[in-house]
Amino acid sequence: MRRTFSAAAVKSLLRGGAAQRGVIMLDMVIAVALLALLILLVLPALPRGTSAARLGGYASEVAAVLKADRNAAARAGGEVSTRINLAERKVISGSGSRAVSLPEDVTLDVVASDACRTPGNELAIVFGADGRTCGAVISLARGALNWRVRVNWLTGFIDVVPPNRQG
Repeated sequence: MRRTFSAAAVKSLLRGGAAQRGVIMLDMVIAVALLALLILLVLPALPRGTSAARLGGYASEVAAVLKADRNAAARAGGEVSTRINLAERKVISGSGSRAVSLPEDVTLDVVASDACRTPGNELAIVFGADGRTCGAVISLARGALNWRVRVNWLTGFIDVVPPNRQG
């Protein structure tokens, strides 16, 4: 069975379809506008900079570099130096290519003896084959959070001290 439509009926069908497409387009524009408004409201609430957990991660990475260099010195039977570049906020391994680079919002501070100074007036924690070192306390801070990595001068023992813990 074949159907035929008049010109008026075809125009009526087309007009209804165009109106329907217009409503769908308007729905899409409203949805995108609401999504953009939601993003604008949520973005300021997101944390900026280094989180507390990430700062602890950086402290653990620094401790891992120091431990790897201490172990490399013991294996090699000689000295291995871990260099600390305060200006660039980097801790650079002396036994491999590993380095920890800290972001701009993290403060790197080192308390160490003059024995930790290299001839070029850089800081370097030198590990001997017997485990001895110059000893140091490396602080990684952001705001009120201050993680410390301690290196014992006699034994070369390295530990990470989280914020709010004395000792």
